[in-house]
Amino acid sequence: MGLPKFEHLQPESLDEALGVLSEHGEQAKIIAGGTELLVSMKQGLLTPNYLVNLKAIPELSFIAYDEERGLRIGALTKLTTLTSSQVIQDGFSILAQTANLVAAPPLQNMGTLGGNLCLNTRCFYYNQSQFWRQARPRCYKTGGDLCHVVKGGNRCFATYQGDMAPALIALEATVKIAKRGGERVIPLADLYTGKGKRPLALKANEMLVEVQVPMSASAWSGEYQKLRYRGAMDFPLAGVAAVVGRDGSETCSKAGVVLTAVGTGPILVEEASVLLEGQGVTDERVAQVASAAHEVARPVDNIGSDPSYRRKMVRVLTKRALVNAWERE
Repeated sequence: MGLPKFEHLQPESLDEALGVLSEHGEQAKIIAGGTELLVSMKQGLLTPNYLVNLKAIPELSFIAYDEERGLRIGALTKLTTLTSSQVIQDGFSILAQTANLVAAPPLQNMGTLGGNLCLNTRCFYYNQSQFWRQARPRCYKTGGDLCHVVKGGNRCFATYQGDMAPALIALEATVKIAKRGGERVIPLADLYTGKGKRPLALKANEMLVEVQVPMSASAWSGEYQKLRYRGAMDFPLAGVAAVVGRDGSETCSKAGVVLTAVGTGPILVEEASVLLEGQGVTDERVAQVASAAHEVARPVDNIGSDPSYRRKMVRVLTKRALVNAWERE
């Protein structure tokens, strides 16, 4: 379980970091907090020749807000910073609440927003030591041609278990992705391919550098509900982010519900906006949205919890998240 050999590179600017990625491609991996990367390297899941450390690039760690541009957060911003930021607490409290539920405080002190958004998918048969994995045929995620979880499955069903993505997708966030000589801005939802084997739509020479939430700070209120065995450390077994907005009355002006840990990527519950926008948030409509969330959840038995239980809990978590968000609004 020791780390493989690698060369440690520490660029001092974003341009320099992008140049390193352009030069070394798949042989280079970005390290910020390292809370996922180093574990994966010890398990032999990743063996990069170069680690590109971003800690010496202060321009990637910031939180800024104004009415014209909305909220902007640098990818290197620590999760702890999100929980303590007055800007986040006052206008985007769901992000502070969600960051506070990621793992435990020591990992929040190390982990970054960009790192959490770029988490790899997970599976009981994948996230093991190399010695353990050698006892079984190679699965799709390790370059084989079978799935140990879904018998006869023709693809990888590894589960996406990030916490920050559902809250930000519900807030209609976009992300800025940079490479040497250019950049692009895409909806955060489009960052996720929905494929267990390769979950991120990032090329080897690209880096997520900024998260943008374009809406007014007073537009929405939200809640994130997370199911896990322990109150700290654990990845979610299921998670639901819900955001709602009022138009000054008892009518819902905007609504978004996004699930995590019940599929190969974050799942937008499209029925939420259809059922709630322009309507009152009644118990009946909340129950209908919860049923819609239950229907689109697709958990499988690969993260140490019964998938039928996790799917049932999606209904419960959706109700809690919507009611709490609406009452807070």
